[in-house]
Amino acid sequence: MPTPGNKRALLDTSVLVADDVNLSGLVCQVSALSYAELHFGVQAATSEAVRLARQHRLTLIQATYGHGLAFSDDTAHHYGLLCARLRQFGRSPRGRALDLMIAATALSLGVPLVTRNVGDVVRLGVAVLER
Repeated sequence: MPTPGNKRALLDTSVLVADDVNLSGLVCQVSALSYAELHFGVQAATSEAVRLARQHRLTLIQATYGHGLAFSDDTAHHYGLLCARLRQFGRSPRGRALDLMIAATALSLGVPLVTRNVGDVVRLGVAVLER
């Protein structure tokens, strides 16, 4: 539960893989979709050293933020809305599914998305915090 003065937020994968991100004043959650992207990163490593470093980081992230938030029916509805908005801007949602699903998770929860890729979602009406 957030304490007074702390704001709930959803962390984007771009923030989870970045170093030195200031998350003070935030009560952060992580989508299971971000965990999926991080697990893929572990499996896609091109060397054992990189794989071990990524696995270690993933383990620390999961220990810090706990279980990932599930993709719900309400989130699916918001995902559809975001895809439709993206098409209104003349862009295709193809190739952006996970990013849009994570943004839809934040939208359905009514919390900002903490991301390093603000331009990707701000035009779609998703509240964002750039860190």
